[in-house]
Amino acid sequence: MIERRFRRLWGQLQGKKPHLPHFLSDVRLKGIRGIDDLRVIFDYPVSVIAGGNGSGKSTVLFAAACAYRVPGAGVKDFVPSTLFPDYRPKPGSRTDEKGEVVIEFDYSTPGGRTAMRWRRSKRWSRSFLGRKNAVQPERAVYLRALSTFGSQSSARFVLGSLSYIGFAPRETPLTALQIEFAQQMLPFRYAEVVNLSGRDENLLFAAQEGGAAYSELHMAAGERAILRLSQRVVPLEGALVLIDEVEAGLHPWAQQLLLLQLQQLALRNDLQIVVTTHSPVVLDSVPAHGRIFLERDEDGRVAVRPPYRDVVQNALYGRSDETLSLLCEDDAAEGVLRGVFDVLLLRRRIRKESIRIGRDTGADEFPAHARAVRRFGQLDNFVFVLDGDRRGGGLEEKIRDAAGRDVPVLFLPGRDAPEVWVWDRLRRNREAAAEELRIPVDDLSERMSRQDAVYASASDRPAEIAKAKLRGLSEPVGCDVPDVCRIVARLEVERTDSAIRPLVENLEGALLAWRSE
Repeated sequence: MIERRFRRLWGQLQGKKPHLPHFLSDVRLKGIRGIDDLRVIFDYPVSVIAGGNGSGKSTVLFAAACAYRVPGAGVKDFVPSTLFPDYRPKPGSRTDEKGEVVIEFDYSTPGGRTAMRWRRSKRWSRSFLGRKNAVQPERAVYLRALSTFGSQSSARFVLGSLSYIGFAPRETPLTALQIEFAQQMLPFRYAEVVNLSGRDENLLFAAQEGGAAYSELHMAAGERAILRLSQRVVPLEGALVLIDEVEAGLHPWAQQLLLLQLQQLALRNDLQIVVTTHSPVVLDSVPAHGRIFLERDEDGRVAVRPPYRDVVQNALYGRSDETLSLLCEDDAAEGVLRGVFDVLLLRRRIRKESIRIGRDTGADEFPAHARAVRRFGQLDNFVFVLDGDRRGGGLEEKIRDAAGRDVPVLFLPGRDAPEVWVWDRLRRNREAAAEELRIPVDDLSERMSRQDAVYASASDRPAEIAKAKLRGLSEPVGCDVPDVCRIVARLEVERTDSAIRPLVENLEGALLAWRSE
């Protein structure tokens, strides 16, 4: 049910994006915190920035906070000099290196698209890239590290301050929407939640229905974080909301519900939300184009990686220990692999949940994926599978060089795209394939002959012709190309003279090695 809610929300939010009055499209950073030149594009109204420690997540988040002039904020709020301070004591010899820094923004505003640049040489200054009479766009901005919401020490300080002033603090009840937002993630219901304030301090006080009443000092970290977030974010409209380490203090189930509530809030209140995370649960809660992966390479350069496919993402976030993960190029390759595992898993009595197959990634990206998986210590559970046309091209060596070890790099049968091999084997094994497809063998033969005739004079590459033939064959019989590839591979596994045998033997060896370890 929650997956359906997420997918419905994703479509609604993406459809609303062109109609938002304000949208921060991208941030570019140069010369700050070890970042030479980094451009981060926001494509979805709720973006999740992920990456290892020191990859620049918080730097991007704080840079985004400098994009707008914020109504009611002080002159030293939401500016680079405050959010990126330097250590420069008057006495002493240790100081932060002060080089040139550039932070650029591109945004949509009610007046149209515009851009702005913060630049620091000796001091920070703004420019509008040659636009005359331009001004910094105005928008409400909320920036907070969730992990610092209402810490125990700050709560004790506030309690002491409220007691010291000698009069009853002012009470402001949270609204129904603020309480409802919090209750979606917490295991109890509130009778009321009020904000106690005196001078510049404030403290939350909660009363559960039929239960205890207690101050923020006695709240669990997750409860305190959720209530504080609800108090600050729910009333905002049209704002940019920036949250560092959004999952801090929250159970995985609460993390998922929080991202659901934030996306519903973004849809209702025209918000743009950017969060950073180390949690795979948070990543899974936004669509692929809402995920931004930052990576600092071995030379210290930070870059945006393409959204990792599921198996790579699982490896980077420690979720591949219980599975053998395979990365292939496309859905036809996945179909072939699934056909092989239909036989191997049954033969070895291994559950199908033990195998994860990722795809839709160009083969040239495999070395970068290998390097990333190596960094997170997950190569023992990883197999790379290339199309047959990649044999002898040197890519196998590049993958192993990037991995720094002799990782399994396997090839699909044939010397071309998998569809070429599948079409050939389908022609040679029509009777068994027709039975699997649940159509008469004569019908299958006639359909294949018709496709051969249609494309007899085509000048495309054999791979493109085979793909077109398989599409023309599969659609009328109620299946798709990966299904046909899976059927053919499953049939070929049983043939001792088939070109698929080396792949089968290597996969079986990798499977048994993974299981034994």
